[in-house]
Amino acid sequence: MNNSFSWDTEIIGKSEVIKKQLRFIHKVAKSNKSVLILGETGTGKDLTAKRIHELSDRKNKEFLAINCTNIPKELFEAELFGYVRGSFTGAVKDKEGLFEAARDGTIFLDEIGDLSLYLQAKILRVIEKRELRRIGETCTRKIYARFIFATNKDLQEEMKKGQFRKDLYYRINVVRFYMSPLKERKEDIPLLVNHILKKERKKGEPEKEIYQGAMKRLMTYDFPGNIRELENIIERACIHSEGNVINKKDIMLDNELVDCEKNRNITPEQLIQTLENCRWNKTKAAIKMGRSRRQIYRLLEKYKMSDYIRRNFLL
Repeated sequence: MNNSFSWDTEIIGKSEVIKKQLRFIHKVAKSNKSVLILGETGTGKDLTAKRIHELSDRKNKEFLAINCTNIPKELFEAELFGYVRGSFTGAVKDKEGLFEAARDGTIFLDEIGDLSLYLQAKILRVIEKRELRRIGETCTRKIYARFIFATNKDLQEEMKKGQFRKDLYYRINVVRFYMSPLKERKEDIPLLVNHILKKERKKGEPEKEIYQGAMKRLMTYDFPGNIRELENIIERACIHSEGNVINKKDIMLDNELVDCEKNRNITPEQLIQTLENCRWNKTKAAIKMGRSRRQIYRLLEKYKMSDYIRRNFLL
């Protein structure tokens, strides 16, 4: 009997933690209640939200994932609520917002803890009234989508600091679930590694096998970046390994990588060119440049290019 679970092609494991997560997903999927998913970065909060949608009665409707940190604050209202022609400079035609585009499907607001208090108030009204108003419009529009929220922040601490609205917290905290970090379910690492290697083969990469020494090295690491970091490490190992074998020496952990600022300089032009060649996939760009995703984000901030990248995705 196979005791491991694979709910879609991404969530993999056999630990008690995964079994608990599976029970939670099936339990809340049939409900229309809002769900708040908590957990560290890279634990799979987005995949859990998607699976809740896929098991719900809305599975044939739209699933719209919105990362609150990826939309520049000056564009946030326009992107989510939409606008009418002439409501501001550049509004040359009416535009439907993302909330409307979800129809009666599911809206997943990731990293909601990063929203400003002003935008939190805007979101609260939509959740409470189930209606919105496009920028420049006088009438309201009803929305019927289900909301799922996620954050890696401690929202209770954020409330104490005055950085998260109490009324919004109690509105979204209907059903809450905590995603355990990878260090608390290390028995899933071998399954995850084999799954990542399988995905690499599907991309046309050479077939690779991981040796015991390399696996033992992974099993003793705490993965502060969780599953996302594990993916980076394995993809990096595939590039650096010789033949079809991944050895211990091929496992380069993120905390061992030389910081960008202390290594050879990467110019803004080189960074943009690599991102374009990788179709704006930061993970692939990081691997090509021998860096971690975290270092790529630091470079984007250093060169003040974050807003430029975000606009390339949104507009």
